Amino acid sequence: MTADPSESVFILPDPLVQWPWKRILNPHYLQAKAESSAWIRSFNGILPRVQRAMDLGKIELLAALTYPLENKDVLRTCCDLMLLYTCYDEYTDVAMPHEARQLATIVMDALRNPHKPRPADECVIGEISRQFSQSSLKCVSESARRRFIEALDEYTTAVVEEAHDRAQCFIRNIDDYIILRRSTAALNATFMPIQFTLDLPDEVFDHPVIRRLTDVCSDLTILMNDMYSYNIEQARGDIHNAVIVVMHQENIGLNEAMKWVGDYCLKLVHKFLEDLCHVPSFGKEFDDQVKHYLNGMAYWMRGHDSWSFESQRYFKEGGLDIQKSRRVVLLPRESSN
Repeated sequence: MTADPSESVFILPDPLVQWPWKRILNPHYLQAKAESSAWIRSFNGILPRVQRAMDLGKIELLAALTYPLENKDVLRTCCDLMLLYTCYDEYTDVAMPHEARQLATIVMDALRNPHKPRPADECVIGEISRQFSQSSLKCVSESARRRFIEALDEYTTAVVEEAHDRAQCFIRNIDDYIILRRSTAALNATFMPIQFTLDLPDEVFDHPVIRRLTDVCSDLTILMNDMYSYNIEQARGDIHNAVIVVMHQENIGLNEAMKWVGDYCLKLVHKFLEDLCHVPSFGKEFDDQVKHYLNGMAYWMRGHDSWSFESQRYFKEGGLDIQKSRRVVLLPRESSN
């Protein structure tokens, strides 16, 4: 279902209006940005449209806003990770299913084998992934690295499934969509750098309350991102977006769908704050680390929200004004020619 042309302006909900965690910029931002930007520009073979997406997206700013509590080495790794994601997304967003599978195989082999040389004729994403994996070794604990690689495998596998949906023009219902998006958005992997300097056992992350808090942050990020990215995605004809899913499922218009998704997000915010009051003690050895992880996810939410308006990833101009007014002018559909 497409937006009614009569809805030339739509209103963005603001689910984080009462979110207790405020915007913080990591103090190591400028140094990490300079190093990470020089690193990604050192690769030959990155397509111009991919480089443009990274530049407009202010990807290093995203890392500095979403990981404000991490040290310089972890922040540099986060900058590199965000650039890797952007590069991978740009390649796979236009890939056929078999091409997406090939890219996933390349990326995971490079991540698992950081000391293995990549083939000379391979897509540049392989060498980017290898170097990222190699450099991240210096700032990640062994247990966190294992969980990180598992989460990245889940992400690349889900992106292949997304490519199948796109090829078949298949629109899922909202519940199935969120389940798939938890993986295609790479959020399990994205939250992992918050653990890099921690030494928490699997039992912490497997606890029902911690699992719920992580899932809620993941779902909030997915749905808010889809609200903010809706305009450029509908203009391209993309269907992998929660707002489009709700319009199709509920047979409602754009502003009604935005409100539906916004109300869903508000319920998630309340659920997170409620569950946060029921986090158990894991013992003196781990409680401060658990607090760091949970605060880190909460700041990730605020940072992603701020970056969405401060970069040009979703709003080419006037992002800060849109952040205040919440009014967005609907973009026309792009020509397929």
